[in-house]
Amino acid sequence: MLLEQLVEKAAQPPEYDWDSYYSWLFSGFAGRDVTDVNFWLCKKCLSVNIVYLPARYGKCRSCGLLHLPDDMHKTKEESIR
Repeated sequence: MLLEQLVEKAAQPPEYDWDSYYSWLFSGFAGRDVTDVNFWLCKKCLSVNIVYLPARYGKCRSCGLLHLPDDMHKTKEESIR
């Protein structure tokens, strides 16, 4: 009975628009309109960092190293290819 209910619920569309929520949340964190979020690994201290796109650079939250890659401006589809 419980498994049937879970399968039926999974087939229904989601109750909330999570893409819009996260777009609003990240725009609030960045203080500007955010189109995408990208993660990068600092080569100095190996910490994972977040950069809100569009951005010119990323700054490591641990050691302050600036990250200036070309791939920060690519979309997800371009980075997969």
